[in-house]
Amino acid sequence: MLAHPAVKQALECVLPFRLWIIVPVHIVLFGLSYGVSMALVEESPLAGAGLDRFLLTFPALVLIRLAVFWWHDLYQGLWRYASYQDLLNIIRATVISTVLFVGIGIFWSPLRIPERQAILDLVLCIVFSGGIRFSVRYLRERFSQALPPKAVKNILLVGPLSKIEPLVKEFAGDPASRYKPHSIVDPTRNVLPYRIRVHDVPVLSVSQVLTRKAGLKGLEAVVLCWPEATRKEMDSVVEDLKALHLPFKTIPAVEDILSDRVSINDIRDVEIEDLLERPPVKVEMDRISESLKGKSILVTGGAGSIGSELCRQIAGFHPGRLVIVERSENSLYDFERELRDSYPGVPLHASISSINDGSGLFNIMKDLEVEVVFHAAAYKHVPLMEAAPVESAYNNVLGTYNVSEAAIRAGVKRFVMISTDKAVNPANVMGVTKRIAEMIIQSNNGFHPTRFMVVRFGNVLGSAGSVIPIFKKQILQGKPVTVTHPDIERFFMTIPEAVQLVLQAGCMGKGGEIFILDMGSPMKILNLAEKLITLSGKRPYEDIDIRFTGLRPGEKMYEELLQSCERNIETPHPRILAAVSEPPSKDFIERQVEEIRDLVARHDQEGLMKKFRELVPGYMAQACEEKRISQSTQSP
Repeated sequence: MLAHPAVKQALECVLPFRLWIIVPVHIVLFGLSYGVSMALVEESPLAGAGLDRFLLTFPALVLIRLAVFWWHDLYQGLWRYASYQDLLNIIRATVISTVLFVGIGIFWSPLRIPERQAILDLVLCIVFSGGIRFSVRYLRERFSQALPPKAVKNILLVGPLSKIEPLVKEFAGDPASRYKPHSIVDPTRNVLPYRIRVHDVPVLSVSQVLTRKAGLKGLEAVVLCWPEATRKEMDSVVEDLKALHLPFKTIPAVEDILSDRVSINDIRDVEIEDLLERPPVKVEMDRISESLKGKSILVTGGAGSIGSELCRQIAGFHPGRLVIVERSENSLYDFERELRDSYPGVPLHASISSINDGSGLFNIMKDLEVEVVFHAAAYKHVPLMEAAPVESAYNNVLGTYNVSEAAIRAGVKRFVMISTDKAVNPANVMGVTKRIAEMIIQSNNGFHPTRFMVVRFGNVLGSAGSVIPIFKKQILQGKPVTVTHPDIERFFMTIPEAVQLVLQAGCMGKGGEIFILDMGSPMKILNLAEKLITLSGKRPYEDIDIRFTGLRPGEKMYEELLQSCERNIETPHPRILAAVSEPPSKDFIERQVEEIRDLVARHDQEGLMKKFRELVPGYMAQACEEKRISQSTQSP
């Protein structure tokens, strides 16, 4: 792993002949230890009888020691990676070979040597054999640092000392590493002995770090090396160390690094999802596998944020065929290539299609014998949809109707629609169209063999166009982070865990349910913005300002997951609940869909808004608009 090409090339030339070098080197070391021990015991070691005894006994000792060292694989290891285990093997091999040699001398007097000499030889052999190995390692590490300059970053490692120690060793043993441990912080200890070091790296407590900030100059990042920490513990560390004004990064699990599954250099930024205080998702893998393995599965919106993660996780369960329906050409092209590289054994069918093409969807489902549909395609951006109710109804309402009707005609067995918390007591066009889509799915159940169900959840962190990527871009550009209101709250969940629960709900639904994912406690967007600024090594309101822009049209202060007409029941899974309500009749929904289709065709926005309020009495568009106008008139 030496960085210098000439040195690396020279080593590659020498390695095939290293055994012919190492064995003579060991013979010299054995001779040196034996000769020095004899010189310390004998008055005239290399003259007369002393020389005769050396020439008689040394060959026997060398043969025994070479054989025992070979048995302990001490000629195979690379000295530049010498370790504590190598030292133990040297001690073991030296002791065994010395005991064997002294034992032979007891029974055959010509090979007998004084006990004092045997002990001195044993000690010196360990010192010389171990010393040369660790000297090579030391020189190699020091020499590598003298090679052409590299962009080496000084970092502060944070985590329990027992976990950090092997990482420091890995950093020290990897001259190509871009990171150099400057100090270690053990957050599990309030008080540490003065001036303790591990592998020559100082170890400090959190309080010691904060009192010695001036002595920590040159640091470029805080690296959290504590994967098993709870989110609360991680959040506490970030809060304690934010005074350093350094970006926070994290590292993979120590076990993965030591097993070579990942590199010591695979350090990434700490993401806001690392600090979400919520128990990890546990799903019934066997049950999900049984519902997906070998089946033909279709995902609408398959290259979107949720749809793409659905496809990735479904592909991991070895479906008979994965059908991706997506109308964004570039997104589908890139995602198809990713899936083919990651899951070469999964049959893929990527279709440039729109959910507004009902007959096309039916032909795809029929021809490819689709058994399960995950409907993730939808318009989701609240401000955009406020200005485009016709497009929103066309896609979210009529598109959902088209997909469900195609599924019924094609004989699909299971249909799962992805919904949103914005469909609960909706205050915007996007939310009300998703609520009507939920009603369409509910009305279908029980009339056909297809089992229909809805999965409803809140915001997902990191999805395209969501608040996190926007905040990150603003922070990167040094611009103020824009938050609509200091008290606005949202439910958040990571994309992978949301999809895991969608798959879990999809396999356990009997039909007609609206499943609600446990999103934990809602988070204030303001706190989210402050944490992101802190994680980037900046100071909120000082380095990066936070500006409040006011609620946007159709935006609610607080989101809900359950409507007043719905009652909550538990399911076998602790993180999934079911909302139970009276489903609308199939005939009623059919008539309403036809009226919406006519209004969309005529681009009648006013008529659509009236229809929305008629179908969803909780739709608060008018009240929200009046409130927004009132707020704007009261503003100075």
